[in-house]
Amino acid sequence: LEEGTILDLRLKYIGDKGVIYLAQCSKLLNLRELKLERNDITDAGVNALVRSTVVTGLKSLSLERNSIGDKGAKLIAQSPNFSLLKVLNFWKNKIGVEGAKAIADSIILTNLERLDLAQNKISDEGGRALAESQTLTALKYVDLFGNGIGKEAQATIKESINFKTLQHLVLE
Repeated sequence: LEEGTILDLRLKYIGDKGVIYLAQCSKLLNLRELKLERNDITDAGVNALVRSTVVTGLKSLSLERNSIGDKGAKLIAQSPNFSLLKVLNFWKNKIGVEGAKAIADSIILTNLERLDLAQNKISDEGGRALAESQTLTALKYVDLFGNGIGKEAQATIKESINFKTLQHLVLE
C-alpha cells in the first residue's frame, strides 16, 4: 500500500476475527486511516490493534457503532501504536467513566485534534475528566452528545482552560 493509505471497511461486519487478521496483515504497513464503523468489534478486536506490529502509524481511527467498552478505550489510550492519532471516533460504543478517564490521562493521545465520544456512557465524571485533561490540549473538535452529562458538568466542560485550541464542542 502507498503511504497515507485509507482502508474503509464500514458496515462489513468483520468482527474481532477480521480485526485480528488486519492487525497481522503486512500489506497494511503504510496504513494511515482505518474506518471500522459497525463491525461488531469488541475490546478483543481493539486488543489485536494494540498488539499489532503492522498497524502502528494511524492518524485516524474510526470505531463508531461497535461494542467497545472501557477496556478497549484504555488499551488505545495506553498503546504507543496510536501516538500519531489525530482523529479518534468512538461514537455509539459502550465507553463509560473509566474509558473517558483513560483517554483524558493518556500521554499517548497528545496529538488528538478530533475526539468523538457521542452516545456512550461517560456521564458527568467522564466529561469533567476530559475537560481537566492536561494532555488533550490539541483538541479542535469534541463531541460528547448523548452521554448523560448534566448542565453543571457541561458548564465545566465549556469553561475548560485546557481546551485552548477547541473550535467545536457538541454537548447536546
